[in-house]
Amino acid sequence: MSGKIKSCVLAVMLAAIPVAVQAQVVISQVYGGGGNSGAVYTNDFIEIFNAGAAPQDLTGWSVQYTSAAGTNWGVTPLTGVSLQPGQYYLIQQAAGTGGTTPLPTPDATGSLMMSGTNGKALLARVLTAQSVACPTGADIADQVGFGSANCPTPTAALSNTTAAIRKTLGCTNTGNNSNDFDVAAPTPRNTTSTLNACGGPGVPAISSANVSVMEGDSGLTPMLFEIELSAPAGAGGVTFNFATVDGSAAAPGDYESVSGTRTILEGASSAMIMVNAVGNTIAQADRSFTLNLTAINGALPATLSITGTIEDDDIATLAIHAIQGSGLASPVVGQRVLTQNNIVTAVGPAGYFIQTPDAAIDADPLTSEGIYVFTGSPPATIAVGDSVTLTGNVVEFSGLTELTTISNLVINSGNNPLPAPIAFDESRPSPDPDNLSCGTLSNLECYEGMRVGVADGIVARANQYFGATDSYAQVFVSASATRSLRAPGTLYPLVPGVGNPAAGTFTGNPHIFELDADALGAVPANTEITGGMRFSAVGVMTFNFGDYDLLPTEFTVIEAAPIPRAVSAGQLGAELRIGAFNMLRLCDTIANNTTVTCGNGGEPDVAALALKISRLSDYVGNVLEIPDVLGVVEVENLAVLQQLADRIALDHSITYTAYLEEGNDIGGIDVGYLVRADRISGVVVTQLDKQETWIDPRDGQLRVLHDRPTLLLEGTFAGDSFATLVIHPKSRSCVDRPTGGDCNQAEVDRNRAKRFTQARSIALRVQEQQTANPSRPLLVIGDFNDYQFSDGFVNITGLIEGTYDNDANVIDLSEGNIVTPRLWNAVTSLPANEQYSFLFTEQFGAILGYTTRDVPIMQALDQALLNTVARSWFAGFEFGRANLDAADQTERLSTTAVGVSDHDGFVVRLATDRLFADSFGGE
Repeated sequence: MSGKIKSCVLAVMLAAIPVAVQAQVVISQVYGGGGNSGAVYTNDFIEIFNAGAAPQDLTGWSVQYTSAAGTNWGVTPLTGVSLQPGQYYLIQQAAGTGGTTPLPTPDATGSLMMSGTNGKALLARVLTAQSVACPTGADIADQVGFGSANCPTPTAALSNTTAAIRKTLGCTNTGNNSNDFDVAAPTPRNTTSTLNACGGPGVPAISSANVSVMEGDSGLTPMLFEIELSAPAGAGGVTFNFATVDGSAAAPGDYESVSGTRTILEGASSAMIMVNAVGNTIAQADRSFTLNLTAINGALPATLSITGTIEDDDIATLAIHAIQGSGLASPVVGQRVLTQNNIVTAVGPAGYFIQTPDAAIDADPLTSEGIYVFTGSPPATIAVGDSVTLTGNVVEFSGLTELTTISNLVINSGNNPLPAPIAFDESRPSPDPDNLSCGTLSNLECYEGMRVGVADGIVARANQYFGATDSYAQVFVSASATRSLRAPGTLYPLVPGVGNPAAGTFTGNPHIFELDADALGAVPANTEITGGMRFSAVGVMTFNFGDYDLLPTEFTVIEAAPIPRAVSAGQLGAELRIGAFNMLRLCDTIANNTTVTCGNGGEPDVAALALKISRLSDYVGNVLEIPDVLGVVEVENLAVLQQLADRIALDHSITYTAYLEEGNDIGGIDVGYLVRADRISGVVVTQLDKQETWIDPRDGQLRVLHDRPTLLLEGTFAGDSFATLVIHPKSRSCVDRPTGGDCNQAEVDRNRAKRFTQARSIALRVQEQQTANPSRPLLVIGDFNDYQFSDGFVNITGLIEGTYDNDANVIDLSEGNIVTPRLWNAVTSLPANEQYSFLFTEQFGAILGYTTRDVPIMQALDQALLNTVARSWFAGFEFGRANLDAADQTERLSTTAVGVSDHDGFVVRLATDRLFADSFGGE
């Protein structure tokens, strides 16, 4: 093929479209479904487009986003590029755990979390965040509303598989979004995408195809750039200057530079420019240069850039470690290489892995000795243990180094011993983000493509769900037998602990990685792997859609973790059993109002409510084993709680009395109790502080403080009185850091302040109870929306417990701890791996070699605080496991307790007939 010009599939510019243009640079596409379940792309994005006839400098510009009725706009600055006429510009936004396709290389990156259905995006000529619902004025270049947006005239609602796309490739702009946009499958375009000039009548569009040639071993190979017009040149013709500019190809070694002036005469439609590529016999990557057309007169755009690519046809002989290199990408990407005498370690449905024999590895621990060979279909002639020699192209596919376009494959021998697996254990991958296993950039890149072994691992998170074709997908695992647990401190490295050094920094668990058990047949397809399962495995490490992923060839269960796992029933006659459970919006079927619903996605219908109540009954009866008192969270009203009590009586022959008082929550959810009338007597339930107010820092107005006011229960068990407080403070949303949209710094500060003020109020009530009844057992239970330690901002659990540390928080408790003697958290009685009640996927962004590191974090949000008397009765504490450790698909299909909530409930066992003399020392 040397010397022959290859036809190009990418046109640099399309024909002009005669559409009136009101603004030069506009928003051309908006997609908010990125990362959602069933999404097309892994990230949200906003795309802009230069629909004008002149370049536009984007220095100081920004895109901004807010909710459909929002006024607080999140900001993403744009890079200082000159956007050419007809050129697109892609701004990547936040990612989630769903989506199958990474975006093309973005031109700018932000972290705005956009709605997949309804919202507003704008393009501003300034970086200043807007503060009104519908900004206007010279600073606003364009604004697009979609779905239920209150302005401007919005497009139809979007979805996880659709975007708002400006018609005629971005040129249509009548000022009416509903007319200008289609809702269709997203097609993200960046500055390297095909240009689309929006010319007017009588003005032709000028374009050219990119050109590529094989370099040849010697001499010159012509590269012919045909400059074309969409219509014949008008009077005076079309004139332009042209000149080549070095890129990865440099003149005169790679090509002969050219420059000059050219005219396309009136009535003609094309001109030709020739550039000669220089042949050689040096193995190197493909190289490219740019042919720039400037001062274009008589056609649009005014400038045009065309890419010329010189494809290398020389082959280097390299070992795998030389191909992989010591960085995140291969140093020889684009080259064709010969690699010899490597061992096949695993065979998959579209390729196989090869690795250097142990005797031939290099001395550099940062270079991987394995690599993936992509064949596109099952490699029929290849078997594990083969020694192979082959030639292939080195590519980076979504971050994975591969060999493709294989030729000259030779199977030297078969049944060779496999290279010894790298041992993954408590120290590898490193648990310390500042001392990674693979240098300063990655914890796993130096093992990419290699065999690794896990002798005693634990599943940190059960199977994810990626649609019908992969309903039991990757799990997250640890080789150290330590689950992915939240630890004290601010997030690494996104939020520094400045001002509160005592809080420390939570590392984000860099030792956690993914495992795809059925990818190479180590287990049957659609095998459920539950959280907490212990296992051993041997396999190959790969990189898939931005994440490192172990593909096992061997997988053995050491210790199963069946779901559900019930709490201990204890000594039912002598023990008082007190539990708490967040029921994930147990709502009735009646809509509250037109703007806020109680249920997830709206109130349930009759059948859905009946199923929910049946599943909750199963959980209370068979997972929590019928506690004597159950504090309930996220229940809409007393009537629906009574329906649950009635179903429990039917299913388990146990009669609960339901208690609930209406609070102030905008979604209608409240806290309450289910109390066994046969075991608890003298019950008095009192709602506390419903009318308490605070000064909202957003506007200085006095507002109600408690969304779900505390509910005090006083009762008697076996002749002994006791009391509980069930609480549900404000959620953790907008606590750690601004994340775009309505979660700006002002909202972050407000949410921290409100949580602190709520906790201080609850602490005063706790101390009031302790002072009034010093010999009575007291428990504070519920969903605290907080950890058992400080997150570095506001440790509301510690404030209520009486252990608040001003040095470890950003808001000081000026009067010192309110609760004394301090309470004791029963969660801390559990082994570390059991201290969790909620699963949250933390977004750490591009870190540790990941394109986007999304880590499941097991955290304890549901707490049980015991006063000194209650602790002297303490006999045990357990979470009932049915929700967090099941596979996503199992939860989706469940009609039982499994997956009925996003929290696991707990039970505290108190033995009134035995006394423990434990002090608080030694904790």
